[in-house]
Amino acid sequence: MQPFRVVTFNIQYSLGADGRYDLGRSLEAVRGADVICLQEVERNWRRTEMADQPSLIEALMPDRYCVYGPMLDVDASSATAGTVTNRRRQFGQMTLSRWPIVSSRVVLLPKTDTGDAPNAWCGALETVIATPDGPVRVVNVHLTDITETNRMTQVWALVHLLATAPVEGGAWNGAATDPGEREHWQFDDPAPPMPEAAVVVGDFNDVPESGVVNVMTRAGFRDAWNPATATSPGWVTFKTNPAQGTFDDMRIDFVFVNDEIDVIDANIDVDCDASDHQPVWATLRLN
Repeated sequence: MQPFRVVTFNIQYSLGADGRYDLGRSLEAVRGADVICLQEVERNWRRTEMADQPSLIEALMPDRYCVYGPMLDVDASSATAGTVTNRRRQFGQMTLSRWPIVSSRVVLLPKTDTGDAPNAWCGALETVIATPDGPVRVVNVHLTDITETNRMTQVWALVHLLATAPVEGGAWNGAATDPGEREHWQFDDPAPPMPEAAVVVGDFNDVPESGVVNVMTRAGFRDAWNPATATSPGWVTFKTNPAQGTFDDMRIDFVFVNDEIDVIDANIDVDCDASDHQPVWATLRLN
């Protein structure tokens, strides 16, 4: 089986540690991976000058298959003299792959109304990627940073999705028999699979000793990074940042795998300064 490299990176909408927005710098930090999972990718926000970051990422990574999954989608339109310019303000995850992404879906996770504390829809971008050795489910996750209670409801919903997806099957199944129906639905195309092999990555906004990570572990998912498999000594994925209310170094970004996946090695790029998070890398293999 051929190893493949996965990286997860919360790019903080391209805002680096130096206070500069630089989407190209964010991508250069992870360009070498076979599968790239980004969080906090946005479209039509004033802070990034209404940039369409998903389109810009596609243009900067023309050799990759790409899927964008907006978790937050609200109006950003304008109207002048009776003409509406339709725009959506979006915020979510993006997955890029060297190999075709045969299916994808956005799954919103439970949200709690936290009153004056800002809290937005969060979720998972599930993709099925046709690696050379077979299909792999890659789930790109971003959980809320507001309350542990809300994160726990989200991770329980996530593990339910992970458990039931193979039972549901792919995006469609079966075949049309009527010639007109086949042409209409294009059911002559191969039906996308929903494999057992799963990689779950992203910003979980909680530490290894938390209840959130414990739920993932009890559901049969292994943390790819540990001192035995790490190829670099660094362990921090979110550094002390008093401006954001963080006063300790933490590891809150993860690559989890199930029993269908072997972990060859993993490391955290602690020198990257393209975001307030650090990229987490793992070399994996279907077993």
